[in-house]
Amino acid sequence: MNNILSKIQTIGIVPVIVIDDEKDAVPLAKALCRGGLPVAEVTFRTKAAKSAIQKMTEECKEMLVGAGTILTKEQADQAIEAGAKFIVSPGLNPEVVKHCLEKQVTVIP
Repeated sequence: MNNILSKIQTIGIVPVIVIDDEKDAVPLAKALCRGGLPVAEVTFRTKAAKSAIQKMTEECKEMLVGAGTILTKEQADQAIEAGAKFIVSPGLNPEVVKHCLEKQVTVIP
């Protein structure tokens, strides 16, 4: 099992969050960490998702931040560029999975 999946398994739960305003990202990340959940999947369904991931990874180094609802390679690239450590897609898209594996990023279809 890879390191990311091992960490997720150890934590036991992955909060899935929707961030509409990037200013909410860091306070939410800090609250999750204080509550013993240093992991989050930020859905990529809002305009704030990419900047939220970036701010969370910069300000909360101990947090494992991933991107969810990834439908395309381009979205995966944006999420990875922002600092996402894992990618979640709502179905099995072989193109997205292959792309993430080529980039050596954990992908969970």
